[in-house]
Amino acid sequence: MKIFVRFLFFISFFITSFSPTFSQTAEQRTTGASGYPLPRFMSLDDDITNMRTGPGLEYPIDWIYQREDYPLKVIAEYGNWFKVIDMDGTTGWILRHLLSLNRSGIIINGTQSLVKSPEDENIMMVIAEQDVVGSILQCQSNWCEMEVGGFTGWIRSENIWGTFDNEVFD
Repeated sequence: MKIFVRFLFFISFFITSFSPTFSQTAEQRTTGASGYPLPRFMSLDDDITNMRTGPGLEYPIDWIYQREDYPLKVIAEYGNWFKVIDMDGTTGWILRHLLSLNRSGIIINGTQSLVKSPEDENIMMVIAEQDVVGSILQCQSNWCEMEVGGFTGWIRSENIWGTFDNEVFD
């Protein structure tokens, strides 16, 4: 019996440690010095924004974003500087006042249809191409309501970069 229990323990450890299904769990969230949760999504508040290699003006500019409302994930804070990561995995530091709490997302996984509601998936409101940026208005039950190009519709959250798994907000 002991051997069988050890075998079950080993199998369950192996599955939860190495299986992609189990290892893709939700990120651990903490509270940053600003009082907001970490990680969290924010968006660029200006058309041109510099990302620096460190938290200060003395650090060199590593990347220049040229898209207002572009979503970034805030992963750390140091004073008025936020360490961010973009959808391509680029990390750097951006001054707090250059970021907005307004939520935006980027369409991923190819061209996507935004529908009237999660219950009315057959009523298409707009088609959004890969990499289009839109405003995320609310999320619930793995669906998010987005505004893209003046049109509003619902899209599965798995097709947006800019939300967490099972995130709910309005």
